[in-house]
Amino acid sequence: MPGDEEWALAIYQALRTHGGISSEEELCKAAGVGADQAVRGRKRLHELGLAQVVDGVLEAVEPDTALVRTMDAYHANAAEQVRNATALQQLTQSLMTLYRPAATRDPAQVEVEYVIDRRRKDRTLVALESTTQRSVDAMHPGPMPSAQILETSLERDVALISRGVHLRALYPLVLLQSPRYSGYLQEMHDAGVEVRLLDHAPLDMIVHDRSSVCLPADPEHPGLAMLVVRGVALIRAYGAFYDDFWLRAVPYPAAAEPAGTGAAGLTLQERAVIRLMAGGLSDDQIARKMGVHRRTVQRAVAKLMERLNATSRFEAGLKLGQDPELVKALRPAPSGGPSVPAPP
Repeated sequence: MPGDEEWALAIYQALRTHGGISSEEELCKAAGVGADQAVRGRKRLHELGLAQVVDGVLEAVEPDTALVRTMDAYHANAAEQVRNATALQQLTQSLMTLYRPAATRDPAQVEVEYVIDRRRKDRTLVALESTTQRSVDAMHPGPMPSAQILETSLERDVALISRGVHLRALYPLVLLQSPRYSGYLQEMHDAGVEVRLLDHAPLDMIVHDRSSVCLPADPEHPGLAMLVVRGVALIRAYGAFYDDFWLRAVPYPAAAEPAGTGAAGLTLQERAVIRLMAGGLSDDQIARKMGVHRRTVQRAVAKLMERLNATSRFEAGLKLGQDPELVKALRPAPSGGPSVPAPP
Protein backbone atom coordinates (compact mmCIF):
# COMPACT_ATOMS: atom_id res chain seq x y z
CA MET A 1 0.00 0.00 0.00
CA PRO A 2 1.94 3.07 -1.27
CA GLY A 3 0.00 5.48 0.97
CA ASP A 4 0.78 3.54 4.14
CA GLU A 5 4.46 3.29 3.20
CA GLU A 6 4.60 7.04 2.54
CA TRP A 7 3.10 7.89 5.93
CA ALA A 8 5.19 5.27 7.70
CA LEU A 9 8.37 6.69 6.16
CA ALA A 10 7.41 10.24 7.20
CA ILE A 11 6.79 9.09 10.79
CA TYR A 12 10.02 7.06 10.84
CA GLN A 13 12.09 10.04 9.72
CA ALA A 14 10.40 12.24 12.35
CA LEU A 15 11.21 9.70 15.05
CA ARG A 16 14.85 9.55 14.02
CA THR A 17 15.02 13.34 13.96
CA HIS A 18 13.38 13.89 17.36
CA GLY A 19 14.74 10.76 19.05
CA GLY A 20 11.30 9.73 20.28
CA ILE A 21 7.78 11.16 20.50
CA SER A 22 5.34 10.63 23.38
CA SER A 23 2.05 12.14 22.12
CA GLU A 24 -0.13 11.60 19.07
CA GLU A 25 -0.47 15.34 18.49
CA GLU A 26 3.28 15.83 18.55
CA LEU A 27 3.77 12.91 16.17
CA CYS A 28 1.28 14.28 13.63
CA LYS A 29 2.92 17.71 13.76
CA ALA A 30 6.47 16.37 13.44
CA ALA A 31 5.63 14.01 10.55
CA GLY A 32 3.16 16.31 8.82
CA VAL A 33 0.37 13.72 8.70
CA GLY A 34 -3.23 13.55 9.86
CA ALA A 35 -4.53 11.49 12.77
CA ASP A 36 -5.81 8.63 10.58
CA GLN A 37 -2.61 8.64 8.55
CA ALA A 38 -0.58 8.54 11.77
CA VAL A 39 -2.45 5.44 12.96
CA ARG A 40 -1.91 3.59 9.66
CA GLY A 41 1.72 4.71 9.44
CA ARG A 42 2.48 3.53 12.98
CA LYS A 43 0.81 0.18 12.26
CA ARG A 44 3.03 -0.29 9.22
CA LEU A 45 6.18 0.58 11.20
CA HIS A 46 5.28 -2.00 13.87
CA GLU A 47 4.74 -4.61 11.13
CA LEU A 48 8.24 -3.87 9.80
CA GLY A 49 9.73 -3.84 13.29
CA LEU A 50 10.98 -0.26 12.77
CA ALA A 51 9.19 1.24 15.78
CA GLN A 52 8.82 0.32 19.43
CA VAL A 53 7.25 1.89 22.52
CA VAL A 54 9.53 2.30 25.53
CA ASP A 55 8.09 3.86 28.72
CA GLY A 56 5.27 5.45 26.73
CA VAL A 57 7.62 6.96 24.14
CA LEU A 58 7.50 5.88 20.49
CA GLU A 59 11.06 5.31 19.27
CA ALA A 60 12.64 4.36 15.94
CA VAL A 61 14.46 1.04 15.51
CA GLU A 62 17.49 0.68 13.26
CA PRO A 63 16.71 -1.22 10.02
CA ASP A 64 19.55 -3.71 10.69
CA THR A 65 18.13 -4.45 14.14
CA ALA A 66 14.65 -4.91 12.70
CA LEU A 67 16.03 -7.24 10.03
CA VAL A 68 17.85 -9.39 12.59
CA ARG A 69 14.72 -9.66 14.73
CA THR A 70 12.62 -10.58 11.67
CA MET A 71 15.05 -13.34 10.67
CA ASP A 72 15.14 -14.68 14.24
CA ALA A 73 11.34 -14.88 14.26
CA TYR A 74 11.38 -16.60 10.86
CA HIS A 75 13.91 -19.21 12.02
CA ALA A 76 11.91 -19.86 15.20
CA ASN A 77 8.72 -20.32 13.14
CA ALA A 78 10.49 -22.60 10.67
CA ALA A 79 11.86 -24.72 13.51
CA GLU A 80 8.36 -25.03 14.99
CA GLN A 81 6.99 -26.15 11.61
CA VAL A 82 9.72 -28.79 11.36
CA ARG A 83 8.81 -30.09 14.83
CA ASN A 84 5.11 -30.19 13.89
CA ALA A 85 5.88 -32.01 10.64
CA THR A 86 8.00 -34.58 12.50
CA ALA A 87 5.24 -35.14 15.07
CA LEU A 88 2.66 -35.54 12.29
CA GLN A 89 4.85 -38.09 10.53
CA GLN A 90 5.24 -40.09 13.74
CA LEU A 91 1.49 -39.99 14.43
CA THR A 92 0.66 -41.07 10.88
CA GLN A 93 3.16 -43.92 11.03
CA SER A 94 1.70 -45.19 14.32
CA LEU A 95 -1.87 -45.00 13.01
CA MET A 96 -1.09 -46.72 9.70
CA THR A 97 1.35 -49.40 10.88
CA LEU A 98 0.14 -50.18 14.39
CA TYR A 99 -3.43 -49.16 15.17
CA ARG A 100 -5.08 -49.49 11.75
CA PRO A 101 -4.02 -53.14 11.30
CA ALA A 102 -5.17 -53.85 14.86
CA ALA A 103 -8.62 -52.49 14.01
CA THR A 104 -8.90 -54.47 10.76
CA ARG A 105 -11.21 -57.34 11.59
CA ASP A 106 -11.52 -60.82 10.22
CA PRO A 107 -15.04 -61.08 8.71
CA ALA A 108 -15.60 -64.19 10.80
CA GLN A 109 -14.53 -62.43 14.00
CA VAL A 110 -17.22 -61.09 16.32
CA GLU A 111 -16.64 -58.20 18.70
CA VAL A 112 -19.03 -56.89 21.33
CA GLU A 113 -18.69 -53.44 22.90
CA TYR A 114 -20.60 -52.58 26.08
CA VAL A 115 -21.59 -48.90 26.29
CA ILE A 116 -23.20 -47.41 29.41
CA ASP A 117 -22.68 -43.63 29.35
CA ARG A 118 -25.45 -41.78 27.48
CA ARG A 119 -23.09 -39.32 25.80
CA ARG A 120 -20.82 -42.14 24.71
CA LYS A 121 -23.83 -43.92 23.22
CA ASP A 122 -24.61 -40.83 21.15
CA ARG A 123 -20.97 -40.49 20.04
CA THR A 124 -20.88 -44.17 19.07
CA LEU A 125 -24.03 -43.86 16.94
CA VAL A 126 -22.75 -40.70 15.25
CA ALA A 127 -19.41 -42.40 14.53
CA LEU A 128 -21.14 -45.42 12.99
CA GLU A 129 -23.36 -43.18 10.86
CA SER A 130 -20.34 -41.21 9.62
CA THR A 131 -18.81 -44.38 8.13
CA THR A 132 -22.05 -45.94 6.85
CA GLN A 133 -22.08 -46.23 3.05
CA ARG A 134 -24.99 -48.47 2.03
CA SER A 135 -27.84 -49.00 4.48
CA VAL A 136 -29.28 -48.40 7.93
CA ASP A 137 -32.08 -50.67 9.22
CA ALA A 138 -33.75 -49.43 12.41
CA MET A 139 -36.38 -50.96 14.67
CA HIS A 140 -37.97 -48.90 17.47
CA PRO A 141 -40.69 -50.50 19.62
CA GLY A 142 -41.22 -47.40 21.77
CA PRO A 143 -41.82 -45.48 23.90
CA MET A 144 -40.84 -42.56 21.70
CA PRO A 145 -38.21 -40.04 22.82
CA SER A 146 -38.66 -36.28 23.18
CA ALA A 147 -39.50 -34.01 20.25
CA GLN A 148 -35.98 -32.56 20.32
CA ILE A 149 -34.39 -35.99 19.97
CA LEU A 150 -36.77 -36.88 17.14
CA GLU A 151 -35.88 -33.65 15.32
CA THR A 152 -32.15 -34.33 15.67
CA SER A 153 -32.66 -37.92 14.51
CA LEU A 154 -34.55 -36.75 11.43
CA GLU A 155 -31.75 -34.31 10.55
CA ARG A 156 -29.22 -37.14 10.77
CA ASP A 157 -31.46 -39.34 8.60
CA VAL A 158 -31.63 -36.61 5.96
CA ALA A 159 -27.83 -36.31 6.02
CA LEU A 160 -27.47 -40.07 5.47
CA ILE A 161 -29.96 -40.07 2.61
CA SER A 162 -28.11 -37.18 0.96
CA ARG A 163 -25.04 -39.44 0.89
CA GLY A 164 -26.98 -42.18 -0.89
CA VAL A 165 -27.58 -44.39 2.17
CA HIS A 166 -30.81 -46.44 2.09
CA LEU A 167 -32.82 -46.11 5.33
CA ARG A 168 -35.53 -48.45 6.59
CA ALA A 169 -37.40 -47.94 9.85
CA LEU A 170 -39.89 -50.06 11.78
CA TYR A 171 -42.24 -48.41 14.28
CA PRO A 172 -45.31 -49.58 16.25
CA LEU A 173 -48.73 -49.11 14.69
CA VAL A 174 -49.95 -47.26 17.78
CA LEU A 175 -47.99 -44.18 16.69
CA LEU A 176 -50.80 -43.49 14.24
CA GLN A 177 -53.05 -42.72 17.23
CA SER A 178 -50.89 -39.70 18.10
CA PRO A 179 -51.03 -36.66 15.75
CA ARG A 180 -47.50 -35.67 16.75
CA TYR A 181 -45.96 -39.07 16.08
CA SER A 182 -48.06 -39.60 12.98
CA GLY A 183 -46.69 -36.30 11.70
CA TYR A 184 -43.16 -37.47 12.47
CA LEU A 185 -43.73 -40.64 10.43
CA GLN A 186 -44.94 -38.49 7.54
CA GLU A 187 -41.82 -36.31 7.77
CA MET A 188 -39.62 -39.41 7.68
CA HIS A 189 -41.52 -40.74 4.68
CA ASP A 190 -41.24 -37.40 2.87
CA ALA A 191 -37.49 -37.29 3.59
CA GLY A 192 -37.00 -40.61 1.82
CA VAL A 193 -36.96 -43.07 4.72
CA GLU A 194 -38.78 -46.32 3.95
CA VAL A 195 -41.16 -46.72 6.90
CA ARG A 196 -43.24 -49.71 7.95
CA LEU A 197 -45.44 -50.29 10.98
CA LEU A 198 -46.11 -53.39 13.03
CA ASP A 199 -47.93 -54.33 16.22
CA HIS A 200 -44.79 -54.55 18.29
CA ALA A 201 -41.08 -55.22 18.05
CA PRO A 202 -39.02 -57.11 20.63
CA LEU A 203 -36.26 -54.52 21.05
CA ASP A 204 -34.54 -51.42 19.74
CA MET A 205 -32.09 -52.32 16.99
CA ILE A 206 -30.06 -50.41 14.41
CA VAL A 207 -28.06 -52.28 11.75
CA HIS A 208 -25.39 -50.33 9.84
CA ASP A 209 -24.22 -51.66 6.46
CA ARG A 210 -25.01 -55.21 7.60
CA SER A 211 -21.66 -55.14 9.41
CA SER A 212 -22.55 -53.80 12.88
CA VAL A 213 -25.64 -53.67 15.05
CA CYS A 214 -26.61 -51.58 18.09
CA LEU A 215 -29.13 -53.02 20.54
CA PRO A 216 -29.94 -52.73 24.26
CA ALA A 217 -28.11 -55.00 26.67
CA ASP A 218 -31.45 -55.53 28.45
CA PRO A 219 -34.54 -55.15 26.20
CA GLU A 220 -36.71 -54.59 29.28
CA HIS A 221 -34.57 -51.57 30.26
CA PRO A 222 -33.27 -50.18 26.94
CA GLY A 223 -31.98 -46.94 28.46
CA LEU A 224 -29.41 -48.56 30.73
CA ALA A 225 -26.74 -49.97 28.41
CA MET A 226 -26.13 -50.53 24.71
CA LEU A 227 -24.32 -53.34 22.94
CA VAL A 228 -22.42 -52.70 19.72
CA VAL A 229 -21.86 -55.97 17.89
CA ARG A 230 -19.42 -56.11 14.97
CA GLY A 231 -18.70 -59.01 12.68
CA VAL A 232 -20.38 -59.99 9.42
CA ALA A 233 -20.89 -63.60 10.48
CA LEU A 234 -23.21 -62.70 13.37
CA ILE A 235 -24.73 -59.61 11.76
CA ARG A 236 -26.20 -61.80 9.00
CA ALA A 237 -28.38 -63.42 11.67
CA TYR A 238 -29.49 -60.03 12.99
CA GLY A 239 -30.20 -58.93 9.42
CA ALA A 240 -32.40 -61.96 8.81
CA PHE A 241 -34.15 -61.27 12.12
CA TYR A 242 -34.87 -57.70 11.02
CA ASP A 243 -36.02 -58.74 7.55
CA ASP A 244 -38.54 -61.15 9.06
CA PHE A 245 -40.21 -58.32 10.97
CA TRP A 246 -39.94 -56.04 7.94
CA LEU A 247 -41.79 -58.44 5.65
CA ARG A 248 -44.61 -58.83 8.19
CA ALA A 249 -44.99 -55.08 8.74
CA VAL A 250 -47.41 -52.72 6.97
CA PRO A 251 -45.95 -50.04 4.67
CA TYR A 252 -46.50 -46.41 5.59
CA PRO A 253 -48.61 -44.46 4.65
CA ALA A 254 -50.85 -47.33 3.51
CA ALA A 255 -51.11 -48.38 7.17
CA ALA A 256 -52.84 -45.13 8.15
CA GLU A 257 -56.63 -45.40 8.26
CA PRO A 258 -58.34 -42.00 8.01
CA ALA A 259 -61.29 -43.05 10.15
CA GLY A 260 -59.07 -44.11 13.03
CA THR A 261 -60.82 -47.47 13.44
CA GLY A 262 -60.83 -50.60 11.37
CA ALA A 263 -63.10 -53.57 11.08
CA ALA A 264 -64.95 -54.77 14.15
CA GLY A 265 -64.91 -51.22 15.58
CA LEU A 266 -61.37 -51.61 16.96
CA THR A 267 -58.64 -49.00 16.72
CA LEU A 268 -55.16 -49.97 15.58
CA GLN A 269 -53.97 -49.70 19.16
CA GLU A 270 -56.72 -52.00 20.44
CA ARG A 271 -56.02 -54.56 17.75
CA ALA A 272 -52.33 -54.53 18.61
CA VAL A 273 -53.13 -55.06 22.30
CA ILE A 274 -55.41 -58.00 21.52
CA ARG A 275 -52.83 -59.65 19.24
CA LEU A 276 -50.24 -59.48 22.00
CA MET A 277 -52.73 -60.74 24.57
CA ALA A 278 -53.48 -63.68 22.29
CA GLY A 279 -49.75 -64.37 22.29
CA GLY A 280 -49.82 -64.89 26.05
CA LEU A 281 -48.36 -61.58 27.22
CA SER A 282 -49.51 -59.98 30.47
CA ASP A 283 -50.92 -56.45 30.67
CA ASP A 284 -47.61 -55.09 31.99
CA GLN A 285 -45.63 -56.83 29.24
CA ILE A 286 -47.97 -55.51 26.56
CA ALA A 287 -47.73 -51.98 27.97
CA ARG A 288 -43.92 -52.11 27.89
CA LYS A 289 -43.86 -53.56 24.39
CA MET A 290 -46.16 -50.88 23.02
CA GLY A 291 -44.92 -47.99 25.12
CA VAL A 292 -48.39 -47.23 26.52
CA HIS A 293 -49.91 -47.05 29.99
CA ARG A 294 -51.18 -50.22 31.65
CA ARG A 295 -54.70 -48.73 31.85
CA THR A 296 -54.76 -48.42 28.05
CA VAL A 297 -54.09 -52.14 27.77
CA GLN A 298 -56.74 -52.97 30.35
CA ARG A 299 -59.36 -50.92 28.49
CA ALA A 300 -58.64 -52.77 25.23
CA VAL A 301 -58.84 -56.16 26.97
CA ALA A 302 -62.10 -55.15 28.69
CA LYS A 303 -63.56 -54.10 25.33
CA LEU A 304 -62.69 -57.49 23.86
CA MET A 305 -64.13 -59.39 26.82
CA GLU A 306 -67.35 -57.37 26.59
CA ARG A 307 -67.70 -58.10 22.89
CA LEU A 308 -67.10 -61.83 23.41
CA ASN A 309 -69.23 -61.95 26.58
CA ALA A 310 -66.28 -63.50 28.38
CA THR A 311 -65.71 -63.42 32.14
CA SER A 312 -61.93 -64.01 32.02
CA ARG A 313 -58.96 -63.49 29.73
CA PHE A 314 -58.71 -67.25 29.25
CA GLU A 315 -62.33 -67.48 28.11
CA ALA A 316 -61.82 -64.48 25.83
CA GLY A 317 -58.88 -66.25 24.21
CA LEU A 318 -60.98 -69.35 23.55
CA LYS A 319 -63.88 -67.37 22.08
CA LEU A 320 -61.60 -65.17 20.00
CA GLY A 321 -61.05 -67.87 17.41
CA GLN A 322 -64.82 -68.36 17.08
CA ASP A 323 -65.49 -64.77 15.93
CA PRO A 324 -64.66 -64.67 12.18
CA GLU A 325 -65.08 -60.90 11.87
CA LEU A 326 -62.76 -60.24 14.79
CA VAL A 327 -60.19 -62.77 13.60
CA LYS A 328 -60.15 -61.06 10.20
CA ALA A 329 -59.76 -57.64 11.81
CA LEU A 330 -56.81 -58.82 13.89
CA ARG A 331 -54.99 -60.42 10.97
CA PRO A 332 -51.98 -58.26 9.91
CA ALA A 333 -52.37 -56.56 6.55
CA PRO A 334 -50.15 -57.75 3.68
CA SER A 335 -46.89 -55.86 3.42
CA GLY A 336 -47.15 -55.20 -0.27
CA GLY A 337 -44.13 -57.25 -1.24
CA PRO A 338 -40.59 -57.60 0.05
CA SER A 339 -38.11 -54.78 0.14
CA VAL A 340 -35.02 -56.46 1.47
CA PRO A 341 -31.51 -55.42 0.49
CA ALA A 342 -29.21 -57.98 -1.03
CA PRO A 343 -26.49 -59.27 1.32
CA PRO A 344 -23.18 -57.39 1.07
